Amino acid sequence: MLMSESRLKISNPQRIARILRRICQASLQVMVRASGEASVAVKGRAAGVQLDIATPTLRIANISDKGVVHLGSKSRVQIEFIMMSTKVMFVSNIIAREHSAIHVSMPTSLVSIERRKNARHASTEDLTAFLQLSVWNPHVDDVAGPPFFPHHADIAGYVPVGDLSFGGVCAVTRFPAINTVLRRGLIDDRAKLILPMQDPVDCGVEVRWFKRIKEHVKLPDGREDATAFMRSYRFGLEFINPSDQIRLSIRQFIQQLSQAGAI
Repeated sequence: MLMSESRLKISNPQRIARILRRICQASLQVMVRASGEASVAVKGRAAGVQLDIATPTLRIANISDKGVVHLGSKSRVQIEFIMMSTKVMFVSNIIAREHSAIHVSMPTSLVSIERRKNARHASTEDLTAFLQLSVWNPHVDDVAGPPFFPHHADIAGYVPVGDLSFGGVCAVTRFPAINTVLRRGLIDDRAKLILPMQDPVDCGVEVRWFKRIKEHVKLPDGREDATAFMRSYRFGLEFINPSDQIRLSIRQFIQQLSQAGAI
């Protein structure tokens, strides 16, 4: 069952200090967003808490040169720590700067956001995931299947993943050949999940739903009425008894997605 997103405000100074110390001990990745420019995130790492000074601070290190330039003379920032199922954030002020680090004042409150259990995360062009099924392999002479050269046969059956969660994936294809095999309730115990910069992970999946989508596509000839139709096929597949390795791989991929575009 899906859980609704919930927010918890933490205002106890001792608890805030304990949470930020643990975050620093784990050297967690930080996203820094300047006030008024929330669309741009600067990456850094939580490096340490200083409480024994007049203005207690949190030090954020490993900021790139581009990130340092972006923050420039800005003072008000939003700090975000993104974990597996929780995001912790607060608003603070930059009170000191180093070559590749900043010191922000300790917050008076934290907001902890617990995301729903099986929140979906969409693949992007730069970070695309794939699903390889053992019950279907395209044939080079099948006009309804994806085109490929014979020496690429090993990856011809990779089906792009539109989005995924810890519970399953939504696979997307424009080639109807796969429809000859997939049906609701079908189980594939030897499927593989392929995530960027990771080894393929074995997984069992069950087909839960299927959708055929008709899209309007503009043709590149300049005419306003130059449109055509393009079909795509989406399949919802649920993981069967997902292993710890699958959860770890998906967690790493979600972390990559959350940091995409940050400087």
